[in-house]
Amino acid sequence: MSAKSMRAVRCHGFGGQHKFTSEQPVPTPGPGELLVKVDLSGICAADRAMYDGSGPWQLPFPFTPGHEFTGTIVELGEGAGEKHGVAVGDRAIAELNITYGNDFFRQRGLYHLSDSMDVIGATLDGAWADHMIYPADSVVHKVPDNVSNEAACFTEPLANALHGVERANIQFEDVVVVSGAGPIGMGMLQGARLKTPRKLILVNPGEAKRTLGLELGADMAFHPDDPKLNEAIADLTGGRGADVYLEASGHTSAFTKGLELIRKRGTIVVFGVYKKPVEVDLNIFGEFKELNILGGHLAPFTYATALDLMSRGLINGDACVTHRYPLEEFEAALNRKQQPGEVQIKVVLDPQL
Repeated sequence: MSAKSMRAVRCHGFGGQHKFTSEQPVPTPGPGELLVKVDLSGICAADRAMYDGSGPWQLPFPFTPGHEFTGTIVELGEGAGEKHGVAVGDRAIAELNITYGNDFFRQRGLYHLSDSMDVIGATLDGAWADHMIYPADSVVHKVPDNVSNEAACFTEPLANALHGVERANIQFEDVVVVSGAGPIGMGMLQGARLKTPRKLILVNPGEAKRTLGLELGADMAFHPDDPKLNEAIADLTGGRGADVYLEASGHTSAFTKGLELIRKRGTIVVFGVYKKPVEVDLNIFGEFKELNILGGHLAPFTYATALDLMSRGLINGDACVTHRYPLEEFEAALNRKQQPGEVQIKVVLDPQL
């Protein structure tokens, strides 16, 4: 590997067409850009969907995946320090979506839904590499000194989770259910706890994750098939059903479970990438329950909040990063399956290994 080359994982197409190389050119930062040494990069369910070919996207190839990351700035493009308020040696993250222009959505503060958008780790090269570029138009956040690299790498999924929690508009007297104990679910659990609902219930098949969820703020935790789940919600609500259901598992069966558990006029937030359609009785939405069904996508205005909450010790990001692999072993990391009795939440790639 020459001095101007680096290691990287390149995606040449969906469905197992990822290749490791040690001869990827180190990028040169242009005006307003930051060259960053990658400290850690996470693996997301979307990355696995790209790898196995089950994702719903159309993307340009080749590119370097990796949209969850933290890094140390090693070189500034012209004017980049002043533009982003950073210096060489700072640890920083960048929001993954880069938006342009002044379309309908950006005018209304919905920049994460802009019609003109690039995505780091998809349409732009991401963090499964030794180095990466933070683009000139990216939103950059410095990592607080007391936030570890592990927690900083968890910022992106946590920011997504907090957006979902904000969409739910949780009230003090609410009984809130979080479905799924992956990265988004564990982030939602901790974020929802800070809204101080009356009761916070985690639903997840694995017992080890349910135990961790209780440590991170859940009042109760149940297997989705446990009849005590329905009984507990009925007891807490006089038979009405849960007030808020946060679906973070990505399983269609979990969504239909939410339709069963939620009360009339309750709120369901759907925040996941689903691999198959779900068949439901639409009468539940209107005729029977008049539900609020809300989608959740990306993380507008919540990256800084995620870093702040972790810095203040109100959310434990370190607990959510559970497995680490060298960059060269990306396929083993992508294919890793949670073992019985084990907690697997966020698997990360570490270029320093």
